Amino acid sequence: MSNVNHEQLPKATWREWIGLGALTLAVFMLATDMTVLFLTMPSIAADLAPSATQMLWIIHIGEMLAVGFVLTMGRLGDKVGRKRLLIIGASIYGCASLFAAFATEAWMLIATRALIGITAATVMPSTMSLLRSMFTDSKQFSVAIAINLSAFSAGMALGPPIGGLLLDTFWWGAVFLINVPIVIALLLTSPLLPEYRNKTSNRIDFVSVLLSLLALATLIFGLQEMANHGFHFVYGGSILVGIVTGMLFIRRQKKMEDPLLDLRMFHISSFSFSLIAVMAILLVTTGADMLFAQHLQAIIGLTPTQAGLLLIIPAFLSMVGTLVSPALTKWLRPAYVMAIGLLTATAGALIIMITVHDGGALILIIGASLAGFGIGPTMTIASEQIVSSVPQERAGSASAMSDVSSGLGSVLSIAFIGSIGMIVYRATLMDSIPSGVPQEIVAFSSENVGSAIVASEGYPDFLLAIQSSFSFALQTVYGIVAVGLFTLMLIILWKFRHVRQDSTNEEEQAL
Repeated sequence: MSNVNHEQLPKATWREWIGLGALTLAVFMLATDMTVLFLTMPSIAADLAPSATQMLWIIHIGEMLAVGFVLTMGRLGDKVGRKRLLIIGASIYGCASLFAAFATEAWMLIATRALIGITAATVMPSTMSLLRSMFTDSKQFSVAIAINLSAFSAGMALGPPIGGLLLDTFWWGAVFLINVPIVIALLLTSPLLPEYRNKTSNRIDFVSVLLSLLALATLIFGLQEMANHGFHFVYGGSILVGIVTGMLFIRRQKKMEDPLLDLRMFHISSFSFSLIAVMAILLVTTGADMLFAQHLQAIIGLTPTQAGLLLIIPAFLSMVGTLVSPALTKWLRPAYVMAIGLLTATAGALIIMITVHDGGALILIIGASLAGFGIGPTMTIASEQIVSSVPQERAGSASAMSDVSSGLGSVLSIAFIGSIGMIVYRATLMDSIPSGVPQEIVAFSSENVGSAIVASEGYPDFLLAIQSSFSFALQTVYGIVAVGLFTLMLIILWKFRHVRQDSTNEEEQAL
């Protein structure tokens, strides 16, 4: 983390560890909010009667603005104070959640979702960069990063069950209302958090803010909608605008003395490669996970509640893998821990690939659990390297880039890996349609597997063809996952082999 031996740096006290608890609350809140929205949409549609366009904005505007503003917020935290930005952001986040819970019109919910998205962009950069200030000892910093990431995994896993319970007991606004006590707890414990800001930072360039927002938001929107609805010139144009604007943003940053995003950070190999590793893992797994959840319900026959509860198991083991990585790096180099984890994840993907046709839910969950457990250490170590390999005054921007990398990896995975799965499903289904099935049912069944199962009622042979086709699609996708994870393991052994847990960073040479 620095060129001072980690044994000479002060150890964290009880204040820092309690402060870590406050930061994990913020991360947990953010993760649960990301996973419960889709559950609430049927209830919101019935109550607020939004138009199709309004439904689209309710679903996507928060994520678009969160990703679009994250670079700005990371840089703003370094300038005005990371603790201050977190407190302001979390406070507005809580107020926006309160207003969202009692929204009576669709436009009100869209406006509050937009505000939630903007303030969500303050959470991850502030928490990750504050950890850099709070835990100067490299070993304690590793533990803190692992706990922080495990809170995010816990929120992603527990969000659907918590949301389902709230919807069954209360009204849809309750899923937003639960954010309020979490924000209050964060504010009450915030005095234990240290403050850090870069006193030498200049005024933030407003043009760079607009360029980064436009580039990221249009790119994410285009990829997301193309994954959901197929190619359309509007979505393709949105992606093109994002790419062109991104190039203009990069060109402007190269010319500025104090840029919004310091591109010299990418000269640090551990920083740039860790970003690539995070994106690569999410690129090969997110789309596959989406199809896996569909398989449990449409093919295995589990209810959404049963599938959600069962998926807590791999999510929990992912948390375990995240938490054990600091202990493993005491004995092994980070590259070896990451390689062992990715090899375990590859084995899990192969189990799913081999058993998807004949295996039941239990064997598939075992494969998914191995994959989650193995990916945990790699994500933890890569996230640690992203934040710790840059100078303290750039930690906020580095953490923001981690969020951008994660967001792009997830969206690209749904767009490409998810699309590959559906292409294989449709092609296989078209080659195995039994005689006597009406053409309109065939066309309807090619849209998605859920619709296909409903449409196949009264056609048992067609149902078998649908199940076999989707299982083959999932088998293909997890073959890609296995190859991708194994390839990344080999690259990590090559690129990270000299990195030690307590090694010095390259900031003096690169920045």
